[in-house]
Amino acid sequence: MNNNQHIGIFDSGLGGLSVLQHVHQLLPREHILYIADSGYAPYGCQDNSFIEQRSRVITEHLIAQGAKAIVIACNTATASIIESFRQEYGIPFIGVEPGIKPAIIMTKNGHIGIMATTGTLASTRYAELSQRFGNSVNLHNQACPGLVEQIEAGLLDDPSTMRLLTIYLNALALNQVDTIVLGCTHYSFLSTQIRQVAGDTTCLIDSSYAIAEQLARVLEQENLRNITMTGSIHYFSTGSINKTKSSINSLLGYDVTVNPL
Repeated sequence: MNNNQHIGIFDSGLGGLSVLQHVHQLLPREHILYIADSGYAPYGCQDNSFIEQRSRVITEHLIAQGAKAIVIACNTATASIIESFRQEYGIPFIGVEPGIKPAIIMTKNGHIGIMATTGTLASTRYAELSQRFGNSVNLHNQACPGLVEQIEAGLLDDPSTMRLLTIYLNALALNQVDTIVLGCTHYSFLSTQIRQVAGDTTCLIDSSYAIAEQLARVLEQENLRNITMTGSIHYFSTGSINKTKSSINSLLGYDVTVNPL
């Protein structure tokens, strides 16, 4: 590997764009290939064998294209496959997981809500994470089926999205949570809407920037950081190109080119 090779970022769909934005901001010289597996989204309701198969197809494509590191910008996929892929493929993998540790620092009453997919909350990795850090606080898990699909469709302010958020956030409010962990990268795009329902005094924990910082540390440690060139971003999707392009443009606020995969 050399410093000029690209970084691969993938997600079941468009949630990983929240991570990509921070990666590009922090590492503007890096070349990035972003893959939205929109043809098979969402991962949150799928079993581990399906997630492993899709993650393997994408990982091997990124490696074939010369990836020097891969960011699994999906909590569900991270929980399912990151440890085995690190051993198998021999390049750096950076994953995402719910930010319980920073939430413990921020909470004032010890009641923390975890908004995540069903798959993430049911995973062994999440169970270990909550056991490791959750002994001193009360963790209230809230699965949020349907939110990923709303975000994929670009329906951030749609009444149907707000109805779902109201249901999920009211359930957390019953437990008096003062801090909410966004345990899915998609949910970063609903931060404004979540605050509208939960109130401005509720603290939101978004791990997207911390992932970018971890990637920067790993590249530095492995002497893989690109310091000589101007970075580029290329977007790919396994789903409808027109729909993916429209949703990305809506989420990012500018026009991008999306290539079929």
